[in-house]
Amino acid sequence: MMEEAAKDYAWNFEEVGRMDKLTQDYLHKLELDNLNYKERAKIATQITKCRQARRACKDTVEVLKPLVEFLESDRGRNLYNLVREALGKTRKVEERMETRVYRPRVLKEESV
Repeated sequence: MMEEAAKDYAWNFEEVGRMDKLTQDYLHKLELDNLNYKERAKIATQITKCRQARRACKDTVEVLKPLVEFLESDRGRNLYNLVREALGKTRKVEERMETRVYRPRVLKEESV
């Protein structure tokens, strides 16, 4: 979960920048291309969709930022390492439980 939060933050942060550049592309197209009304309307619709996608990415960045900043701090890295250590121990116990076999201590196999 912690790794995914950092990945999501980085992807959305980059996507905000890409959406800004895409918006500029659309605005320059409106400014410099000789478009008719129908073409301008299509560009306006694309700008609207682009801005809405940018807003969603920017909101995600804003929500994840405090968590990512914490995880990048010394305390966060320490917590992350402790959680990974506990997870590793848990997996070892689970693996051991999958292959366990009971060996009777008192009862003989013939008497059962």
